[in-house]
Amino acid sequence: MPVYYVRYKQKKHRRRKRVFFLLFALACVGLSFALAFGFGKGPAAKLLSRPATAGHALPLLTIDRQEQLLININIPVDENDSWRVKDNKLELTLVHKDAIAAFPAEEQYLDQQICFRREQNKVVLIIELDNLPPIFRLSTTAFGYAIQWSEAGLAGKRIAIDPGHGGHDPGAEGHYLRLYEKNVTLAIALELQAMLEKAGVEVFMTRSTDTLVDTTLKPGRHIRPDLWKRHDLVNDYSPDLFLSIHNNSWSDKYARGIETYHNPNSLNSFPSKRAAQLIQNELVAELQRYSRGIKPKNDAVLQVKAPAVLAEILFISNKEEEAMLAEPDFAKSAAAALFKGIAAFFQDPRGE
Repeated sequence: MPVYYVRYKQKKHRRRKRVFFLLFALACVGLSFALAFGFGKGPAAKLLSRPATAGHALPLLTIDRQEQLLININIPVDENDSWRVKDNKLELTLVHKDAIAAFPAEEQYLDQQICFRREQNKVVLIIELDNLPPIFRLSTTAFGYAIQWSEAGLAGKRIAIDPGHGGHDPGAEGHYLRLYEKNVTLAIALELQAMLEKAGVEVFMTRSTDTLVDTTLKPGRHIRPDLWKRHDLVNDYSPDLFLSIHNNSWSDKYARGIETYHNPNSLNSFPSKRAAQLIQNELVAELQRYSRGIKPKNDAVLQVKAPAVLAEILFISNKEEEAMLAEPDFAKSAAAALFKGIAAFFQDPRGE
């Protein structure tokens, strides 16, 4: 066999080996990218099929990150479900028996950053938040839960503002200047609306004029239907945060200060408490009044699905604080404090 032919075969063999190793390297790089972006791209990554429900087979999880990362968890919801952030992990605790049955028998990772653990009569779904955008919103859907991520900051967020009372419901009345709560809350809300919209927020107002939200409610009737009307409108709007603005009042004329409420029994109790604390801090710092702290409450407006806060800004029944509420620049000062608290929330809602 000629020498040049042997050399040709050796070269051809070496070329085949180089091509093989090149293809192997490219495959490894592709696998690395797939792992790095474990939540997948395209319309939706379907993970872990589960039994058909009402004739429709739904995967346990669907993950979509075409624009903003969106995870759908297709399981029955329960009013006793809850969630929190701990050690930079989102922990969603599920208690519905059919939700528990939808998960595999063995604890395992469902995706690169999603796993679960079983506890007594519950399943805890865990999403590792490393390398994910800082802001997320958890809401219910017709099929379970949706978690959508977005970047930090106010731009593009949706916020609902509820100026307390209105129309033939004046709210509390000042003992000295005869100030009406409904007028103070509306003035603050309008100032806040302008500030938020300037920052790129989409704002929904339950009212923008001196009227009840439920305009069918006749004078002399209890205002509870009006509160539930506000609740329903906010749920329909589905904001990233809901804020109800009020002034406090008490029979003790020396009662004073600022307090902010949140609902510890709502699905979004974790971010609601965080938002309440941030707003309380800013109100106290701006207005330089006594802090009565943040407190739990289960009012109708705090039973909305979104993170929700009710701010009681000073006592209209207190002579000194009613005088403050009547000052021309008070509404702007209070709105500035609320704005700062909301902005802080959308920088770090986890509180870690």
